Amino acid sequence: MTPQDQTYLLKAALTGDVRQMEQASKILAGVAMLLNDHDLDGLKREALIETLWLLSSTFEERREWLQEEGFVCEEQ
Repeated sequence: MTPQDQTYLLKAALTGDVRQMEQASKILAGVAMLLNDHDLDGLKREALIETLWLLSSTFEERREWLQEEGFVCEEQ
């Protein structure tokens, strides 16, 4: 891989990270707003849990991709 390819890959990784952080911020703000609802029923509660699981798995997938591309060091 050429230095230019590495630069392009790093920029793509950072751009992807920024997008995911922005999406995560919006999702978490929405979850926080819903959790303030005192009339939260079982269906809404389940939807919030599923949303958090989805967000968590998205971050895990992103971490795995970054690790495969050499941007994240192995855990020690």
